[in-house]
Amino acid sequence: MNNQGIQGNVYWIEGNQMPQASEKEASSLFPKAEKAVKRTIHIHQLTHINQASLGDYLFGSIETPLVASIETNEEGEFSIELPPGKYSIFTVEENGYFASVFDLDSYIHPVEVKKGEWNKVTITINYEATF
Repeated sequence: MNNQGIQGNVYWIEGNQMPQASEKEASSLFPKAEKAVKRTIHIHQLTHINQASLGDYLFGSIETPLVASIETNEEGEFSIELPPGKYSIFTVEENGYFASVFDLDSYIHPVEVKKGEWNKVTITINYEATF
């Protein structure tokens, strides 16, 4: 396999993310948003919204084949070599699978790997946040 694949970071956001009125400094108007988290990443063949069951905030089942799985480190970083192709990325959560990015054709968190290139992604897990 040539040197190509997906690398990125996973972050967690929870709670009220709305700007807050405050007499303190301007930076306190916005809550501290994200923190790096350790997660298992599942990489599936490119998955359309009709190929996965969506619950309230998480996907329950994914019909497309699982291509690879990787654990992030404590800083939420991951890197995995993959053959060229189009994939969908999910994080494994306690009650299902998380993805919140969709393209215009309703494919779930699509990522394309091209020969000799690394595709960088940022995953922000936000199903317990309010905006």
